[in-house]
Amino acid sequence: MSARRDLVRGIAVLSLILVLSILFAVSEGAVGVSFIEALRGDQRARMILFDLRLPRVLLAAAVGAVLASAGATFQTLLRNPLADPFILGVSGGAACGAAIATVIGAGRLPGGVPIAAFSGALGATLLVLAIARRHASVDPTRLILAGLVLNAFFSALILLALSMVRGSDLTVALHWMMGSLANPTWADVLLVGLAAVISLAICASMAGDIRLLVFGEEDAKSRGVSTEKVRVIAFLVASLATGAAVATSGIIGFVGLIVPHAVRMIWKRDYRLLLPLSAIGGAALVVLADLAARALIPPSELPLGALTAMLGVPFFLVLLRRATR
Repeated sequence: MSARRDLVRGIAVLSLILVLSILFAVSEGAVGVSFIEALRGDQRARMILFDLRLPRVLLAAAVGAVLASAGATFQTLLRNPLADPFILGVSGGAACGAAIATVIGAGRLPGGVPIAAFSGALGATLLVLAIARRHASVDPTRLILAGLVLNAFFSALILLALSMVRGSDLTVALHWMMGSLANPTWADVLLVGLAAVISLAICASMAGDIRLLVFGEEDAKSRGVSTEKVRVIAFLVASLATGAAVATSGIIGFVGLIVPHAVRMIWKRDYRLLLPLSAIGGAALVVLADLAARALIPPSELPLGALTAMLGVPFFLVLLRRATR
C-alpha cells in the first residue's frame, strides 16, 4: 500500500511538472506567441505552435522518457550507479553509424542518418553483449568495461569518418552529433513515442524480476528468476529504444544518469517505482533543456547535448567519488 501511494504521489507531481513544462516550451521561444492567438485563428500563431514547436516538444519528451528509463534499467540490471546509455556505448554506436552514413553519402537520402544511427545502436548493443558473455552468462562488470572500450573505438571511427566528410555534410553531421531536436517530423515523434511505450511496457512487465537482481544473482535465482533471460531481454529492449531516440535527436548524454539518481533521492529505490518516475522526469528534463537551447541566445540555437553534458559531467564526478570511497 505504501509503495502504491508513493508511486501515485510521484507520478502526480512529476506529471504536473511535465505538463507545465510542455505548455511553457510550446508557448515560449525566440518568437513569443500565445495559445489564445492560435485559438482565435491567427494562422502565424497556429503554424508556430502546432506545426513547429509542438512536434519538437513532444519529441523532446519522448526522447527524455526513453533515455531516463533506459538509464534506470541499466543501473538496476548491472547494479552499477554509473551505468547509462551514453557510457555503455549505445549512443556511441548510433553516432558512429550516422558518421559513416554521412561519409558514404547515405545522409543525403531521406531517413539515411536515422536508419544508420539505429543500425549502429543495434550493432553496438549486440557487440557489447557478445564481449560481456562469460561461461554462457552476461557478466555485469565486463558489460560496463566493454561499453567503455567500444565508446573509445567508436570515437576513433567517428573522427576518422569526419576527416573525410565534405564541408556541407560535415556541418550537418556535427550538428546531429552535438544533439539537436531541430526540424522534427511527426514521423519522428511517432517512432520515438512508440519506442518509449513498448520499452516501458516490456520493462514494467518484468519489473518484479529486474528488482530482485539488485539483491544479487544468487538471491534472484533462488527466488525463481531466470537472471540471464531477464538481463538480456531488458538490456536489448532499453538499448533498441535508445537507438530510436538517438537516431532522431543525436547524442544527448547523461539524461539516463541524472534523472534516475534524482528520483532515488526523493522517492524509494524500488525499480517498480523508479521506472515510471524516471520516464516522466526524463521527459520534463529534456523538454526544459531543449527550451533553454533554443531560447537562451536567440536566434542562435545551442547544442542540446552540450547543455545536458554540462549538467551531467559534474553529477557523474560526484557519483564516481561516492562509488570509489
